[in-house]
Amino acid sequence: MKAIRAFLLRKSLLVRIILSYLFVGLLVIGVLTLVITSKVSRNLKEELTLSTDRALEQSYNTADIMLNSAYLQFASAYSSADIQAGLYANAFDTELMGRIGTKLTDLANANPMVHSVYLVNKRHELVFSSLTTARSFDDFYDRQILQLMENGLSVDGSIFIPRNTSFVYDTKPFEGNLITVAYTSTRGERFMNGGLILNVDQQILQNMMMNGVGSKSFQSMILNRQGLVISHSDHQMISKNLSDVEAVSRILETPARRGVLETEVDGKPHRMFYIKSDSLGWIFIGNVNYENLLSQVNAIKRFILTVTAVLLIVVAISGAFFTRIIYGPIQKLVTNIGKTPEHATVSDAASEFDLLSAAFRYMERRVHDLQTSVAGYQNTEKREVLQRLTTGGWTGEAEMGRKLAQAGIDPASPGYQVCMLRLDSFTELSEAYSTRDLMLLKYAITNIAEEIGAAYFPTHAFDGGEDRIVILFLKPEGMVPELTHLVRDMQENTKRYLRLSVSAAIGSCAFSLHDVPKSWQSAYNASRYRLVFGWQSLTFGDIEDSREPVPDAVSSSMEKQVADGMRLGDTDKAVHALKEYVTRIRRASFDEMLLLLNQLLFTITRTSKSMASGEVSGLGTDIGALGQQLFKWETLAQMEEWFAGLIEAAVSLRDKQSTQKNAMIVEKLKQHIHEHYTDSNLTVEALSELAGLSVNYLRKVFKDIAGISLNLYISEYRFEKAKALLLTTDLPANRIGEMVGFDNTKYFYISFKKYSGKTPDHFRKSGGDFGE
Repeated sequence: MKAIRAFLLRKSLLVRIILSYLFVGLLVIGVLTLVITSKVSRNLKEELTLSTDRALEQSYNTADIMLNSAYLQFASAYSSADIQAGLYANAFDTELMGRIGTKLTDLANANPMVHSVYLVNKRHELVFSSLTTARSFDDFYDRQILQLMENGLSVDGSIFIPRNTSFVYDTKPFEGNLITVAYTSTRGERFMNGGLILNVDQQILQNMMMNGVGSKSFQSMILNRQGLVISHSDHQMISKNLSDVEAVSRILETPARRGVLETEVDGKPHRMFYIKSDSLGWIFIGNVNYENLLSQVNAIKRFILTVTAVLLIVVAISGAFFTRIIYGPIQKLVTNIGKTPEHATVSDAASEFDLLSAAFRYMERRVHDLQTSVAGYQNTEKREVLQRLTTGGWTGEAEMGRKLAQAGIDPASPGYQVCMLRLDSFTELSEAYSTRDLMLLKYAITNIAEEIGAAYFPTHAFDGGEDRIVILFLKPEGMVPELTHLVRDMQENTKRYLRLSVSAAIGSCAFSLHDVPKSWQSAYNASRYRLVFGWQSLTFGDIEDSREPVPDAVSSSMEKQVADGMRLGDTDKAVHALKEYVTRIRRASFDEMLLLLNQLLFTITRTSKSMASGEVSGLGTDIGALGQQLFKWETLAQMEEWFAGLIEAAVSLRDKQSTQKNAMIVEKLKQHIHEHYTDSNLTVEALSELAGLSVNYLRKVFKDIAGISLNLYISEYRFEKAKALLLTTDLPANRIGEMVGFDNTKYFYISFKKYSGKTPDHFRKSGGDFGE
C-alpha cells in the first residue's frame, strides 16, 4: 500500500492526465451515446415503418393474386360444357348430374381457400354442390344464398359478397364467414337460370394473405368501393360498413390508386397503407398502430437517455475538478516564462500554449545554432575537398594534399579505395520524404559508415549526390576479405537502424591521389549492376571483366518470340519468352543491357499498336514516356514485371476490342434475321457470307454472345411470328408456314408442335397459351 501511495505521489501529474483523459473520454462517449441513440431510434422507426409497409404490400399482392386467380379460374370454368348444361339443360339424368357434381368438386379442391361451389338452376329449382349431392330449393341447406339470389345477389354493387352464415350438410355443421362470388347469366337485374356460386373461406384467405404477420401492431382488411368490409383480421368486423369512419372515408374519396395516410384512431397515432384493385373493385387497407409497434423502442430510448444524462452530469463535475488541478501548474509555468529576459521574443504569442511552444522553439534554435557554429564549417569544407578528390576536379597533387590536411584527412596514406553506397527504391523515397529529410538520412548513413570503418582504418564518408553515399578508405593494397566484411556491416546496420536498404560497390585500389578518381569511376560502374543483382547487393570494380555479349541473332529471335506470343493472344507464352530474354541478357554488360531493353520496349510497343484495332487510349504507346519510365526501375526484376504488365495490357485490349466487334456482328445478324425471316433461304451459310466469317466460327461467336445457337434463334423467331399470325389472322396454317420461311408444310407442322407442344391448328383453337 505504501509503495502504491509513493508511486501516486511521485507520478501525480501522470495520474491527473490519465484521469482527465478518462473523464474526457466518458464525456465524448456520453455525447456519442445521445447522438447515436437518437439516430438509431429514428432509423429503427423508419425501418419498422418500411418493413411494415412491405409486409402489408405483400399481403395485398397475396390477396390480389389469390382472388384474381380464383375469379379468373371460375370465370373460365363457367363457360365449360358441364356448367352450361347444369344451367340450361331441360332434363337431368344420373350421368349428367354426376358429371356436374364431379366438376364442382374438382373446382373446389383445386383451390385451398375455396370452401364450396354451388351451381343453382333456378328454372328447375335445383342446387348442385361440391359438398353434397344435388338438392331441391326446399331441401338445400344454405338458405342464405337462396335468399341473396332472390334479392339480386348483390351487396352495394360489389362482386364480392361477405356473409356470416351457418348450416348443416350431411350431419356436418358449419358456422363462419364466407366471401361469395356469383357468375350468372342475367337479363336486366334478374336471373334467367341461376348461376355458378363460389364461396371463399374468409379465415383461410386472411391466414394466407397475412402469412402470420398480423399482430396487435397492425391489421389488414379488404373493403369494397362502398366501404363494406369483405375480409378483416378481426372477424367481428366482417360485413360492417366503415364508410362513416373519417380515415376510411378519405381513402374511399381519394382518386389515388395507392398511398399512405397518417391519422389518429382513439387518440393514438396510426398509419394506414392502402391499395385499390382496379381489376376486382376492392380496396386493401393495412392499419399500423405506431404506439404498440414502437413501445419497446421508446422504452429503451428513455432508459439510455436517462443513463446518459446522469453520466454527463458526473463527467461535467469531475472534469471541472481535474481541469483545475492540471491547469494550475501550467499557469504557474507560463507566469515564470513571462518573467525571463527572453520574454520579448515570445510575448506576441496568442495563447498560453503558443507562449510555451514559442519558448521551446527559441531554446531549440539556440541549441541548434550552437551546434552548427561548432561543426558546420568543418563538415562543409571536408565534403567539398573529398568530392573534388574523388571526381577529379583538381590538378596539383601538392595543393590537394594541403587541402586534405586542412580538412583533417591524412594525405600520406599508403593507398586509397573508394566504396559507393546507393539508396534502394530512391524514387519512392524521394516521393515520401522532403529534400531536407533525404539529406538527413544520407548524413546518418555517413555516420554509420565512418563509425564502422574507423575500427579497421581511417574512413571518410560524404553525400555523393542523388542516391549515392561515397566512402574513402585510407588503406594499403589487399585486405579484400576485411573490406568486404566491413561493407556488409555497413549495409546491415543501415537496414537495422534506419530501416533502409542500400546496395554497395567497391572500386579498384588506388596507390596515389591521382588514382582516386579511377577508383571512384570503377565503384560507380560496379554500382550500376544493382540492375542485375538486386537490392542490398555488393559488387566489385572488376565486374565488367566477367560480362558476355549477346549475339544480335539471339536477341532478335527472343524479341520475336515475345511479339509472336502477344499476337497470338497467349499471355503466358509471351511472358515466358520475356523471362527467358531477361535471363539471357543478365550476363551482358550494363550498357548492352540498356540497349537490349530499349530494343525490347520498341518491339513490344510496336506490336501493341499493330494488335489494337481501334482506340488505344487505355494502352501506353508513347515510346518516349515509356523509355523514361523504364529507366526509373532499379532492378531487372522490376523491369520484367513492368514489361509483363505492358504485354498483358496489350493482349487484354485486343481481346476486349475483339469481343466488342463480335457483339456488333451478332446484333447485325439479329437485325438481318428480323428483316428476312420470311426468306426460306435464310441459313447459317448465308449469314456467314454476310458476316464475312467462317460457318463454324460464326456459330461459336453467336453462341458465346447471344447465349443461344444461331439455328435455334432463327427457328424460335419464325415460330414466334407464326404464333402471332395464327392468333391474329384467319390465314391457313400452311400459308402462315410459308410466310415465316418454311417451304415444307409437313416440316412446319412437325417443328411447330415440337416447339410449342401443339399443332398450329390446335394452338389457334386454344387461343395460344391462355388457359394452359
